Amino acid sequence: MASVFLIDVDNTLLDNDRAKADVARAIGALMGPDRASRFWSLYEEVRADCGVVDYPETLRRFRRAFPEESRLSDVDRAVLDIPFERYLYPRALDVIGHLWRLGEPAILSDGDRVYQPMKIERAGLLLAVRGNVLVYEHKEDHLAEVQRRFPAAHYVHIDDKAALLARTRASLGDRVTTVHVRQGHYATEGSSGAPPDVVVERIADVLTIPPARLSGAGR
Repeated sequence: MASVFLIDVDNTLLDNDRAKADVARAIGALMGPDRASRFWSLYEEVRADCGVVDYPETLRRFRRAFPEESRLSDVDRAVLDIPFERYLYPRALDVIGHLWRLGEPAILSDGDRVYQPMKIERAGLLLAVRGNVLVYEHKEDHLAEVQRRFPAAHYVHIDDKAALLARTRASLGDRVTTVHVRQGHYATEGSSGAPPDVVVERIADVLTIPPARLSGAGR
């Protein structure tokens, strides 16, 4: 394969900040402020323990904290039954279709091994990339495995985190073009490494990038 496009999910293809805010409102309405606050403290505790956001584990700990709570099943549904297709950024699926004409797109996402794949499938992204999905707790530590799974002469990494793009550049050198999508709460976060090759304000802008820039020819 000449080019493989490694595309992030949260705040790159899908507005995860908005989805989380809607979950927070639902839990607040169900539980009230005190127990909702406890839910999010457990969420942060799990992230610290596991190194990744893990909603299923957060729900398990919340159940253990409040075993007598009558609305635990409602909390589960508020977290697990999100219609993620509603949170796709405008033209996100068009971008994936466009990238299929230039090479082979694949999802490369951080996340837990249960909730994150469910999110990707429910949003329609699993189908859009024809099953090309890799989910790791820390994807930057698995670039060698990514290359074995998707061998290519050139890679394009599309992500909302400039720091992760810099780590990809450090690993792959001139074999990668990095594209920073300035969406979500990491939009203005800088990087201590190499700056991105291309910066866009929204995922739909990828449709306007000249193919030569994505191939590395314009660097």
